[in-house]
Amino acid sequence: MTTYTPGIRTHWKSITVLLAVLLVWTFYTPGVRGLLGLIFPGSERVVYERTPLWNLLLEHLALVAAAGTVAILIGCAAGLMVMSPWGRPFRPIVMRLANLGQSLPTVALMAIAVPAVGYGSEPVLIALVIYSILPVMVNVVAGIESVPEAVVEAGRGMGMTRSERLLKLELPLALPVIMVGVRTMLVILISAATLGAIVGAGGLGVPIMSGIGAFDNSVVAYGAIPAILLALIVDRAL
Repeated sequence: MTTYTPGIRTHWKSITVLLAVLLVWTFYTPGVRGLLGLIFPGSERVVYERTPLWNLLLEHLALVAAAGTVAILIGCAAGLMVMSPWGRPFRPIVMRLANLGQSLPTVALMAIAVPAVGYGSEPVLIALVIYSILPVMVNVVAGIESVPEAVVEAGRGMGMTRSERLLKLELPLALPVIMVGVRTMLVILISAATLGAIVGAGGLGVPIMSGIGAFDNSVVAYGAIPAILLALIVDRAL
């Protein structure tokens, strides 16, 4: 136990540092303005001033949390379904549909959803969920398949039902693999959610898109850096 303590402490110290930098960047606008002014001396606006950055960060977190929760539920349900005896025949079809959802660009999915549900957060959530199901589902399948057959047979020999073996043996042993899929999915969501600004969903993509439209690299960095920090925090925390 003590062998791993220094590594664990270093790991959480790095997360704490990243979180501290994110909070400073979000709330200490004068300091951020001065730093970006030094890096981009030719910038006129330096930072995005129409909406406070903390508000944009909360919008971004809300998009990621909502889409991530739905993607986890659907991905886990689909993965368990295709691993069940009655769902195995549908596995190729379900996997193809999930692959199709991730092969389509997020912007294209948003564009398709806008005529149906309008502008705002709805088309973004639809696109993000469709785009994020595959990593979760694939890792649920891989995690359950990685459980040793001897463990399953031992549970069967103890008189466990299929549901009991799944809940008490297979899922606990598959959890590390499943969490890799969840981590991958959340990091993808954090980056893809920045595109939500295109259809009026808010989030950290607002200053990024505003800076791109004005050819202002300082404003782009103002929104991009907290998105990068957020992705790094989630990746290391999970």
